Parts: sequence; structure tokens; C-alpha cells
Amino acid sequence: MGELFSFKRKVDLENFTLLIPSVSVGNVPQLTVDLLITSLDFKKAATIWHPAIVSSVGPDPYELNGPDMCTACELYVNEDLKLALVQLRSAIHFKLATKFFKDLKNSLLRFKLKNVVILTSSFDYELHVISNNKFYYVSNQDVGDVMKNLNIKPKEPEFNGKYLIHGAGFAVKLFENLEDSFKCTILIKYVSEGDNRPDAIATLEMLCRFIDTLKTYNLKTIKFPSSWNCVFGGPPPIGMY
Repeated sequence: MGELFSFKRKVDLENFTLLIPSVSVGNVPQLTVDLLITSLDFKKAATIWHPAIVSSVGPDPYELNGPDMCTACELYVNEDLKLALVQLRSAIHFKLATKFFKDLKNSLLRFKLKNVVILTSSFDYELHVISNNKFYYVSNQDVGDVMKNLNIKPKEPEFNGKYLIHGAGFAVKLFENLEDSFKCTILIKYVSEGDNRPDAIATLEMLCRFIDTLKTYNLKTIKFPSSWNCVFGGPPPIGMY
């Protein structure tokens, strides 16, 4: 197949941190990426196409009446922060997922990234130890001290050294495909489905404490994308009254 990334402009991603959202409970990872793109002025750098990605297209989610279109999977970059974001707006076909992870890995290797952070969420009712902090992590990096300071606990393997995170989508499979070639971390938030915007804000706050280049960001300046005006759909049609 052809190139996975179709770049709109030349971008050097060497020593960048890449965030990848897994399609998971409440779409919290995607909402978090939305906040980052809008609040920190990320620019679209590439579209990402693969047969495994369920196709979709729509209007610009970040600028009302903007001229741009959005597709199922795109790459956004902030070169000052050395941070790149994948925004995935549709599902990955399970029969083609393994090939997608392999092709994605081969593409990412060429970028010479510093590390990869996978964002995901899981069902609240699966969290059997109740605590104030509902964040957990899986990592092949030595981040134990950092996570302890953030009060984020490690997710323990369930069986045969494998991780089981209910509702987390492809997060674990992607981690398993990348961990031998990249410094890789999964950040998990346990959530209930509903209005998950507060969960996205909480995830952004945690990222700003975990990722070095985000630590100076003023969380009081969070901006919501225009697409969030219709999180629960448009207004009811007048004709129904």
C-alpha cells in the first residue's frame, strides 16, 4: 500500500512526543485531543489513511464555518512544544487492525520520535479499588517516580503478563506493537458514559503535569472547539411542537 501519512507541509518530528487516542469509553481520548488542538493552536500537518480506518468526512470541527474539512484520522503538530497529536474520529476494523498497527509502527519509526503516549479510558464499574484519582498507567519507561508524584497507579497485568483494560479499544494491542521500538506509555482514565467533557479536562490537566513541554501551559485558558456546541446534537426541530 501507499504511504500512511499524506503530509500537507514538511514537518520534522524527530524527538517529538506523539499522542494517540484509542476509541474507548465516552470518547474521552478524542475529546482530550480536541482540547489540545484548540487550546494550544495545533496545526493540521497530515491526513492518515489506511483500509482499517472506517472512512468519514465532515466540516471543520475547530472553526465554525471554516473552509477546511476533517477526515477520519489526521495528524496535528505544534512545533514549539515538540508535540504531535493523532486525532482519530472513527473505528478501526478489527480484521485489519493487526496490519494497521504494523504499518503505523513502520511509519512512526521513520519519524525518530522521542516517545509515544496512548490515551484511553475504561469503564468506571471495572475499577474495584475506589479512590479519588481514577488514573492508571502502563509503561515500558522508568516513570514510576513521576507517576507516584501525580498519584497515578500502575495497572497490573491480569494473566500471563497481559493487560486487560475493558472498554479501552485498541490501546493495549497498540502498546504491545510499539513497546519494543518506542518509549511508550498508556494513560488510562476510568469514566462513566455521559457528558465526558469534564473527564477530558481532567485528562488534559494530567497531561500538563506529565509531559514536560506542557508544564508551563496555563489551564485557565482552555478553549472548547466549536464542534462541542453540538455534543448532544442540534436543537429539537420546531415542527415537533
